[in-house]
Amino acid sequence: VMEEITNYLSSTNTDTSDNEETITNKQINKKENQIKRKHEETDFIQNQLLQRCKYIPMRLTDSERNLLIVLENALEVCEYTDVVDIVFSYTRKSKQSRIFENLIDMLSISCGLILSNNLTKGESILSGKTLNDNIGLFRDMFEIGRRYKIMNPTKMRDTYGKLIYILMDTESYQIKQDLKIDFVKPILTVELFLFQNNKVDIINDPLFVLATQVIDIDNDARDIIKINKLSIEKNNAMKGLIERYCTDSFTEVDIRRVVDSVADSNSYYSYNIKPVERALYMLSNFFDQNEALKDFSLDLTSGRRLFSSFNTSRYMGGGAKLSHNHKQQYTFVNQSLTLWKEIMTQLPVLWYYADKDMTTMPYRLADTGQGYQRVQDCPNVGNEMRKILTRVQNRCGKWVGLSVVHLGDRDVPNALVFIDKYTQVPRILSPIVQCIDKLPQLVTDEAFHRYVSEEWGSIANLRLVILTDFFKHGFDGSGDDGGSCIDGRLTSAWNWCSKLQKKPFYYVFMFTGFQGFDGDFSK
Repeated sequence: VMEEITNYLSSTNTDTSDNEETITNKQINKKENQIKRKHEETDFIQNQLLQRCKYIPMRLTDSERNLLIVLENALEVCEYTDVVDIVFSYTRKSKQSRIFENLIDMLSISCGLILSNNLTKGESILSGKTLNDNIGLFRDMFEIGRRYKIMNPTKMRDTYGKLIYILMDTESYQIKQDLKIDFVKPILTVELFLFQNNKVDIINDPLFVLATQVIDIDNDARDIIKINKLSIEKNNAMKGLIERYCTDSFTEVDIRRVVDSVADSNSYYSYNIKPVERALYMLSNFFDQNEALKDFSLDLTSGRRLFSSFNTSRYMGGGAKLSHNHKQQYTFVNQSLTLWKEIMTQLPVLWYYADKDMTTMPYRLADTGQGYQRVQDCPNVGNEMRKILTRVQNRCGKWVGLSVVHLGDRDVPNALVFIDKYTQVPRILSPIVQCIDKLPQLVTDEAFHRYVSEEWGSIANLRLVILTDFFKHGFDGSGDDGGSCIDGRLTSAWNWCSKLQKKPFYYVFMFTGFQGFDGDFSK
C-alpha cells in the first residue's frame, strides 16, 4: 500500500507552500482509503471465487468432446425412459429386466459410434474387450455428459433426462447389487482438478481474478478503449499465471483450461443475473411502493375468496389466485425477483447438489397429475434452498406469501424438475427487459412511432402498460399448481409467458426482435 501511495505522490505536482504538509496528508489519506477499498474488494472476490471453484465444472478437452458427441447420439436413438418408466409392459418383462436390456443396448450403441467415429482409435479402445471391460470408459463418458450439462444448461435438453434416469437406475440398491458396477464418478470441478495437480494456491493469486474477469460487451460496446484495456489486462494476467505456475505436470494448456473454465462460469453467471437485476431496476424505477400511478396500479383483485395464506396473500378462485393491494403486490414482486437473483447467484451450487441427489437417492414412479414421474427426495438441494430463502427473508424483512419449497412431491417430483424450472428464469426475463430497453431506440421508426402514439399514447405509457401487466399477472399465482409459494411464483411467471400472444402489446415484442421464450430444443 505504501509503495502505491509513494508512486501516486511522485506523479502529482504539488507546489511548495505553508500548507504543503496538510495537502500531502490529505492526499495520502485519500489514496490510502482508495487502495484499501480496492484491496478489500479484491480479497472479497478471491474468497467468493475460492468457494465457487468447488462447484465450477472443468471445460471439456478435445477427446472429451468426441466422447460427448458419441453419448449425445446414443441417447438420441435410445428409448430408455419410454420402455422403463411404464406401469404395464406388453413384453411381460420385469422392470429390472427392462433396465438391464436397455442399458446394454445403449452401451452397445455407444461402442458402435466410437468405432464409426474413428476406426483406428476405436479398435485400440474396444478390440477384444467386453462391455464389462469398458466400464471405466462408460463411467467417464457419463461424467462428461453430466459436467457438460452443468456448464451449458441450454444444451442436451432432450437427452440429459435420459442420461440422469439411466444413472438413477444403475445406482438403485437392487440394480447395483446385481451389476456390481458403479457408473457414477464425481464431477470434475476446478477445485478437484487443481487439488489433483497440487495447484490449489493458483486461485489465491490476484492475477487469477484478472484473468477470469468478464468483459461486458453490452455495457462497454461504445468504449473501445476500455474493452482493449481490459483485454490487455486479461492477457497479461494469463501470461503471469503461466510464468508462475507452469510445470511439466501442470502445463500451459492446463492453466488456460482452468482459467477458461472459471471465465465460462463467470460469463454464465452474468447471463443469469443481468435480466433479474434489470427487472428489479425497472420495478423500483418506474413504480413507487407506497403510491400507485394512475391507470398503472399493481393492485390485484379477483373472484371468490377461498382461504388466506400465512401473510396476507389470499388465494382466489379463477384467474389470479392472489389478492394484494398495490403495496403488497410491489413487495411480493420485489421479494420474488430478489429470491430469483439469489438463486441465480447460487445456481452452480444447486446444480452440483441436484446432480448428487439424482444419482444417490432412491425414487418411486408415481402419478403426479402431470403423468407418471420419478418422485425422489432431494435433501441436499432442499438444504441449500432453505439457506438461500433464509438469507433473502432476512434481507427483505416481512415476507409476503408462503415460504414452502416444493421438492420431492407432486409439484416438483425430483431435483431434475427443480433445476430445470430455475434455469428458465433468464429465459423468461431476458425477452421482457430486452423489449423494454429497445423501445426508445424504435422512436426513429416513423411507422412504429405512429402505431405507438395511436394505440398507447407514448413510449413511456407503452412501457408502463407492459411492466404493469407483467408485475401484476406474472406474479398473481395463476397457472397449474400456482400460488404464493416459492415454486408457484415461477409457475405464474411462466403462465404469463404462455399467454403473451393474446396480449395487446404482443406485436411490440415482435418489433423488438422477440422470437420466443423457450429456445430451440434441438441445439
